[in-house]
Amino acid sequence: MYGGLWCFPAGEFQYPHYLQARDRPSPLSDQFNRAYWDTIVLSPGVERLSIKALLATRQRIPGLGNGVLQDILFNARIHPKKATGALTAEQSSALYCSVKSTLAEMAFQGGRDTERDLFGRPGGYQTKLSKNTVYSRGPACGTTIQKEAYMGGSTYYCAGCQELDGSCSCSSSR
Repeated sequence: MYGGLWCFPAGEFQYPHYLQARDRPSPLSDQFNRAYWDTIVLSPGVERLSIKALLATRQRIPGLGNGVLQDILFNARIHPKKATGALTAEQSSALYCSVKSTLAEMAFQGGRDTERDLFGRPGGYQTKLSKNTVYSRGPACGTTIQKEAYMGGSTYYCAGCQELDGSCSCSSSR
């Protein structure tokens, strides 16, 4: 990914993604709480969206994109193609906790190891599912990590831990 810095006089920047995200709380803030989470997953019309589409599009959660999505979904044991409307209350809770804890861990460790900072140093967070781990044995159950093209990007998942029907064949805990 690439980044940039632009400076504009107040009120003159009208970039759509920024406008969608600026008034929403950061997932690392206290304002991003369970009640706010419920407004995202229970919004009208989102029940037909896949979890990947819900979380990684339209800046519903500012800064959450495809790269960080992989480990969030793995930690919650949810398949990226699962329909939002098919989430159980337990899965929704696990996903909320995973968004908060996975992003906090990534931030604390200076970003993911798949990206570099301005000085060329990789982040300290070791990704579980990424271009660095694809086709290796999964970290929990040993099933081969899969890569699929989905929604215009790559999606990585563990077929043993993130079954589309929602059952987890992994014996390890979350």
